Amino acid sequence: MRNKFKSKYFRLWLTLFLVGVALITFHYAISNMGDISGAIDTVGNILFPFLLGGVLAYLLCPVYNFVVRITYHYSLPMFKTKISTLRCARVIASIVSIVFLFAVVGGVLWMIVPELIKSLTNIIESAPANLSKLRTIFESQLERGELAFAADSIRAGLDQLQSKVVTWSKEGIMDSLDIYLQKITEGVLFTFKTILNVLVAVIVAVYLLNGKELFLAQSKKMVIAKFSEETAGKIFDFFAFSNKTFGGFINGKIIDSAIIGVLTYISMYVIGLPYALLVSAIVGITNIIPFFGPFIGAVPGVIIILTVSPMQALYFAIMILVIQQLDGNVIGPRILGGTVGLPSFWVMFAIIIGGGLFGFLGMVLGVPVFAIIYYYLRRHIDQKLEEKNMPSDTKVYQHYDKYKINRDEIL
Repeated sequence: MRNKFKSKYFRLWLTLFLVGVALITFHYAISNMGDISGAIDTVGNILFPFLLGGVLAYLLCPVYNFVVRITYHYSLPMFKTKISTLRCARVIASIVSIVFLFAVVGGVLWMIVPELIKSLTNIIESAPANLSKLRTIFESQLERGELAFAADSIRAGLDQLQSKVVTWSKEGIMDSLDIYLQKITEGVLFTFKTILNVLVAVIVAVYLLNGKELFLAQSKKMVIAKFSEETAGKIFDFFAFSNKTFGGFINGKIIDSAIIGVLTYISMYVIGLPYALLVSAIVGITNIIPFFGPFIGAVPGVIIILTVSPMQALYFAIMILVIQQLDGNVIGPRILGGTVGLPSFWVMFAIIIGGGLFGFLGMVLGVPVFAIIYYYLRRHIDQKLEEKNMPSDTKVYQHYDKYKINRDEIL
């Protein structure tokens, strides 16, 4: 069989066969995309509690490890054997981790949800008056500008828009009561299903936290049994680096976004801007998205504040610009450090590609995924250059002859 693989004709026919199988598979997947997508959605819904449990376990792992470490060393004198001490420490750490999870989620909901409901209610109730105020301001500017000839048409459009807003705020809710009841029923069922999935996910997270050493040992056994020592070492290095990159980025981004959200709320409260909690929550959540997050969060904030005062919306935009400059140059680098190691262009590239393929989750996780790809591709290229006794420093390959500049003078 080895002699056959050495034959170039055999390798050629094998390549053609594999290409044909790949084309047939691709054609079948394209032709039955709806069925495949439905099957993937079904499997995804079934596995959702396990995926969520894995995410929770990953996020709670630092808390769990810290409690186990502290509890184990302080409770050693209380038990006869060390294994009993470890079991007790794991039980306590599991309880603390779950309490910490529900405390954080419950605390955030307790602080934000009532204020969000209040803010949204105020926006709906004040929409007609604020729209009328904006209409007055716009008309006064319009009459004095070069677009005075279009004032009547624009005024008629504003009248129609204002009438629709007033009608919807007074009568639209009652007319759509049946639809709202149906949506409420669907929402109750969805909420019940979500609560059930969350409970299952919490149980899965507890199992994963307590059994992660066993699962890791089983995985190591499989890798060592199936691969050579050198290949197994490379696989272990890959997963260690991936864990460091993902863990550092995700935990750092959560902390960074929480700081930005709190800083935005304090700044808005001091300046006296409206809907401070609602807008700061939006800014903090969208800040999880690298690069584009600040701009995504600022747009709805400007629109919401614009319904109250255009000048306050301008103050908010300036304030967000200052905060994001502070975050990008001071807070973010200190928290994230070198966990990503991607140039700005590739960060933008990873976010656009990840967001286009997988939506919000892709925008968040696209950066660490591409950082891993970038790291290993760069390392592979450097190794190949070193094998050829060529320099691996990128600056060596930069040339500025077109500008009539000597490279050594600026590098």
